[in-house]
Amino acid sequence: MHHYARSSNEVLRKRGYRLTPQRHMILSVIQEAHEHLSIDQITERVQQRNPYVSLSTVYRTLELLRELGLVRENHLLGEQSHYEAVDSQAHHHLVCRHCRATIHLDDALLGNLHEQLQTQYHFHQMTLDLVAAGYCETCWQQQQQSEQVSENTAALSEEPSEEPSKEQ
Repeated sequence: MHHYARSSNEVLRKRGYRLTPQRHMILSVIQEAHEHLSIDQITERVQQRNPYVSLSTVYRTLELLRELGLVRENHLLGEQSHYEAVDSQAHHHLVCRHCRATIHLDDALLGNLHEQLQTQYHFHQMTLDLVAAGYCETCWQQQQQSEQVSENTAALSEEPSEEPSKEQ
């Protein structure tokens, strides 16, 4: 059993739950992915291991695991929810507005903001999730080139025509 599954088992037991085979499979799928997974992706991967695990079981299990703080539900730029294993109390992403590329940021990036918020506002067991949206370098370059082409096309269409006017 992986360290993540062992620690998850401890959390489940302390809260009065068991690590059922279905919960173990779902936790394993999320832990092994090293990426954000949608419910459909999780269900597909779980059903590859056991085709009898239903979509409703996946939904209920994800809700429980999220409530227990074992998985994190992410809502990145209006997309459907994606899930990943919780590995710290802070979690930050850079998301490209065009291609949706997602980069995980270093937890230390915001320094001790987590502790400052706890101290100043008296919030406890807080998670800090930052999503910064912009354009990755590739999409930014493509957008800049596209804008340049549009500007050039607009400038050409504004030039006066050189056809002589007919005098009567």
